[in-house]
Amino acid sequence: MTDDLPLTSGYLACMHIAQSDLTSHFSVPDGSALSEVSEEFEVDEQRAEEAIQGYKLPPEFPDGDAIARVPGLMKIARKVMEKDGVHGTFAFLFSGTSLIKAQAMQFDSQRAKRLSFESLSRLVESTRADGVLIIGEIWMGVQTEIEKKLNTVLIPARDQIGKKEGLSVYAVTRDGRQLEQVCFVERGANGEAICSEPIEGDPGVLNTMVPIFRKWKEMESRGL
Repeated sequence: MTDDLPLTSGYLACMHIAQSDLTSHFSVPDGSALSEVSEEFEVDEQRAEEAIQGYKLPPEFPDGDAIARVPGLMKIARKVMEKDGVHGTFAFLFSGTSLIKAQAMQFDSQRAKRLSFESLSRLVESTRADGVLIIGEIWMGVQTEIEKKLNTVLIPARDQIGKKEGLSVYAVTRDGRQLEQVCFVERGANGEAICSEPIEGDPGVLNTMVPIFRKWKEMESRGL
């Protein structure tokens, strides 16, 4: 038994996912209720070791803060993508250089995606995370000149005719730093994934991260 508590938060694990009975989410277009689902699972260390061997992953997990880990996690993501042909969406929360939470994210619609990132923002607050890194598949499109001038996205890449499949690893920190690596994904004759060399740059408009940025601003105003 130990009296040690995590340095990043005084919350118990169950409190990170506890939902208030007074909280509800609704879709504005049709008024339907949106529900949140949270699943917990234990990591099987033996299976994890077998996965490292099977995917030929480096034995050492990338270190550093959220920004510093982008290149290393992109290398891992490309290996997973090329072996499985698909890649799930995962969120990693950091306090400085310490990884404090890794969470799988699942959504089958844009509404569910927005709700998932709202939920993630609450986790950022409860864990006092100051860095967030997201890995996942994306659709890539070309921003129009009007969108560039307005600094927004009017036509999502998923709705563009010339969209391309991609894999993205991007990170943001509370002090305002951002970094993204993206690689194009081509499909072989049998549907296998072929990942290009990653391109690094400023991710620019990140609509999915708006809840995170908003939460950090709220935390600052409350002295957290």
